[in-house]
Amino acid sequence: MTATGIFTIKIHTVNFFLKKWVLHISVLFSAALLLGSFSFKPPQDFSQSAITETPAEITLLFTGDIMQHMPQVDAAWNDSLKAYIYDSCFKYINPWLSGADLTIANLETTLAGKPYSGYPAFSSPDELVQGLMNAGIDIVGTANNHCCDRGQNGIERTITLLDSMGMRHMGTYTNAETYSRKNPLIVKTRGFRLAFLNYTYGTNGITVPGNNVVSLIEKDRMLADMNSVQDSLVDFTIVFIHWGEEYQREPNAFQKDIAEFLFTHGTNMIIGSHPHVIQPMEWHAADSLNKEHLVVWSLGNYVSNQRKRFTDGGSMFSVTLQKEAGHTHIKDAGYQLTWVFNPAVKGRKQYYILPAAQFENDTLLLDLQAQADIKLFLSDSRELLNRTNVGIGEIKCRKF
Repeated sequence: MTATGIFTIKIHTVNFFLKKWVLHISVLFSAALLLGSFSFKPPQDFSQSAITETPAEITLLFTGDIMQHMPQVDAAWNDSLKAYIYDSCFKYINPWLSGADLTIANLETTLAGKPYSGYPAFSSPDELVQGLMNAGIDIVGTANNHCCDRGQNGIERTITLLDSMGMRHMGTYTNAETYSRKNPLIVKTRGFRLAFLNYTYGTNGITVPGNNVVSLIEKDRMLADMNSVQDSLVDFTIVFIHWGEEYQREPNAFQKDIAEFLFTHGTNMIIGSHPHVIQPMEWHAADSLNKEHLVVWSLGNYVSNQRKRFTDGGSMFSVTLQKEAGHTHIKDAGYQLTWVFNPAVKGRKQYYILPAAQFENDTLLLDLQAQADIKLFLSDSRELLNRTNVGIGEIKCRKF
């Protein structure tokens, strides 16, 4: 055998072993990759604690006094339909009212039937309720100083009509049994269980008739109600209260005393009405001594025939609640100023609730006098609230 032949054999032999070595290395490397892809992946945690739940939220909107002086009743009459129609009153503000998850208003009149009357003994057309519902109002408070204006018939017919139309209500009751059964008003929606209570300081000196019940501001009554709320295991308690001095723009000592009592015994939020003017709003965060609490001393008029300075408008109050891990707190709160535009249309005064900030510089809808009046109302209201509010600012555009 020649040297060349021997060299050729050695080369083939080397190539054979080299191929086997490369093959073994490839197999080992592939196995390592395969094992790595399975062996080092951490186990998944499917326990309940590992699942992050999205916090539940609900937005509530509160409006002030819905009154019905006789010029307002006359304005609602539709000659063509031969009926009272209230939709136009709310057409500019409807998106706010219907945009909240729950909208609550103070119904400061009775539905006692004809003859209709304004101040001092209110009775308004039944169609008012349909107008409120069309606008997006879900709950009305009926405990106020005018709830006994038309006696037992006024209280009981108002309750019957609201029930028949599906409008939830609080504050007045036909008898002690319905008071015990329906007070507090418990609303379950969007994952929340909310308690609503409604009180009034009085009934203009009129004795509560028959077996009817009006929720009056009495500490014994309120304490019993708060104990009932605690037994109901609610997430949040709201008191809608009729109090204060008419036309006074600051809360008085009585309001402050009652607020402290309510907060001490478990109330989370207080929304006030009655003075017919706006009063300050306060949102206090929780600290080492006190839990979180919020009070709106007075929302002012929502719609009425009152046109004097400070009374021709009011406010809507928006609050968003958030519930996480069983705990409910206030996530956000703010107010929207409203003003009642009162033009003459075909010789008859009309009443349009306007979101005031959006019409502040309007020259198309508002005449010159209305332009001046709305600016004065906004200036007065902002001066008061910017100076006195705690933690609550103005909402100048719709947030829903």
